[in-house]
Amino acid sequence: MNTVKRELRLFFDFTWRDWSTTLIPGLIVATGAVKHASLPAWNVARFVPWVACFIYFFNLSNQIVGVEEDRINKPDRPLPSGRITVQGAKRRWAIALAAFVGTALFNGSGHLIIETATWVTTTAFLCLTPYGGHWFGRNSVAMGTGTWALLNGIYKTVARPASVEERFFFVVAIWLATAIQIQDLRDIEGDTIVRRKTLPIVIGDRQSRWLISLAFLPLSYVVLWVGGIISMAPTTVSAAHVLLGYRTWHGTEAKYDHKTYMVGLSVGAAG
Repeated sequence: MNTVKRELRLFFDFTWRDWSTTLIPGLIVATGAVKHASLPAWNVARFVPWVACFIYFFNLSNQIVGVEEDRINKPDRPLPSGRITVQGAKRRWAIALAAFVGTALFNGSGHLIIETATWVTTTAFLCLTPYGGHWFGRNSVAMGTGTWALLNGIYKTVARPASVEERFFFVVAIWLATAIQIQDLRDIEGDTIVRRKTLPIVIGDRQSRWLISLAFLPLSYVVLWVGGIISMAPTTVSAAHVLLGYRTWHGTEAKYDHKTYMVGLSVGAAG
């Protein structure tokens, strides 16, 4: 029993920061799938095993190669705090990967192999190549492919998505890949130490805020407009983009920028 409690605690400690970007959207998407497929309500829970493996595999991968960065940005994580060794994390990584692939193969509705393979490839791109440390590769490429894999995969754990759902997930993925540049405003110190080429580091903090506020966020709004999502809640979505632009422009410190990032995630989840 103590072993089970320890493993659950480690899972929580490795992953809790990403619950808002996985479990909350997962619940929303799975609920929509249950409703559209006219399934009993309990089917909502079918997304949980695949998503749990999704986030555990990624966080183990990311944190194993990012210990030095986490000593600066997130010293409370299991590896920099010394609660687990790198070798111990690697053993859990192998188990998490096997479980992730296993849930894809044996999921009741099937058809999760493409989304699972996309996430494994995206994770390898982020963690094992220099392009994963560049703002374009990290945000515009990996966040787009990862978001698509997550949303499409969650829906498929419950039911086969129709063309309208597939288009929606694709649009949201492009939107996030465009707007997510705001995430790098929070971790400039740690990103500098590990030589990551984020937008604030490449062109400067103030210049990156101008570019995000005046180019990336308006472009992300256009993506939602062209994709037909703005019409679902025009006032709310428009106001949210104005708020994101204002907060990005006026941000001066990491905690404030983190809140801005969380606002952006809320917009994506609401979409």
